[in-house]
Amino acid sequence: MNYFFTIPSKIHFIFLLLFFSNILPAFSEPGVSVFMYHRFGEEKYPSTNVTEKQFLSHINYVLNNDIKILKLDEIIESLDRNEKLNEKAVVFTVDDAYSSFYKIAWPVFRDNNIPVTLFISTDIIDKKTKGYMSWGEIRQFINEGGSVGQHTSTHLHMPLNDISDIKKDILNSHKSWIKNIGFIPKPFAYPYGETSNEVIGVLKEFDISHAFGQHSGVVSSLDNRYYLPRFSLNERFGEKDRFEFAVNSYSLDVKNFLPIDMFLVDNKKPSIEFNIIQNLKGNSIDCFSNPGGMWNKQEIINIKKNRIQIKLNEAYLNGRARLNCTTKVDDKWYWFGYQFLVK
Repeated sequence: MNYFFTIPSKIHFIFLLLFFSNILPAFSEPGVSVFMYHRFGEEKYPSTNVTEKQFLSHINYVLNNDIKILKLDEIIESLDRNEKLNEKAVVFTVDDAYSSFYKIAWPVFRDNNIPVTLFISTDIIDKKTKGYMSWGEIRQFINEGGSVGQHTSTHLHMPLNDISDIKKDILNSHKSWIKNIGFIPKPFAYPYGETSNEVIGVLKEFDISHAFGQHSGVVSSLDNRYYLPRFSLNERFGEKDRFEFAVNSYSLDVKNFLPIDMFLVDNKKPSIEFNIIQNLKGNSIDCFSNPGGMWNKQEIINIKKNRIQIKLNEAYLNGRARLNCTTKVDDKWYWFGYQFLVK
């Protein structure tokens, strides 16, 4: 199994291992693995689709292994109360309200009493776009126990738009929610997982308190409330073993992450630095990223106290860039992920 990590030579990381073993606290918070789907059984779109077989294997694994399943609102409430997420659990979300969700996946979630949150871009539904759910179906979904979340009006690339246009888009989505559903949902998910500090400022103006991206990782109480991770599932990354690995992964907690903005403008080869909070207990950490458009292990070149620096082997291309860092401690895998938008 290779999920962007390997077991490197301990000699290469000897100083890192000894230092983290002596100064950092022990692992204490398992966290919650939040999963994101788009399409179901639409093989024409493999990058956003999972097959019915893949989807059912996910549901069967969770049910057969008594995995704790939470509502998305339960995570938000725990974060609001500054509570640690001390019990390993999963949450299911779906983006964009494709018809295949309503026809294929929703009956499975509903009949097994599994909560799921559907993030909806309202303009697409307002225009009665083919291949998407209708407002009537969304109301039925809510009546049958489903939950909904904000996903803008037009599914725009938020950091690439003017602030005034972003505000107008969110306002239009709120008007549609009120008109068609009667309320404005609390949670928000960024289209394409893309955001910036400026975009987060806009969300705060609209009293949006929690927002989810599309970068892999496990939610913990230490995460940025406006940049919470989700494991994206598609045909490539939706196989049973990968899903099970993500279900059982724990949160690798970091702080003081640099660069401070997720939107990189004229900075295609940033210096990435962060502090690791937990004690690695003599185990190494691997970080993989996609500079140059190819996934490779990145060199960890600098250690200052409990801080590491990642040296990218080349510049990022324009578009979305991702970072995944993992380590294995006491037979458990810990995962931290991040996404940049590069311009």
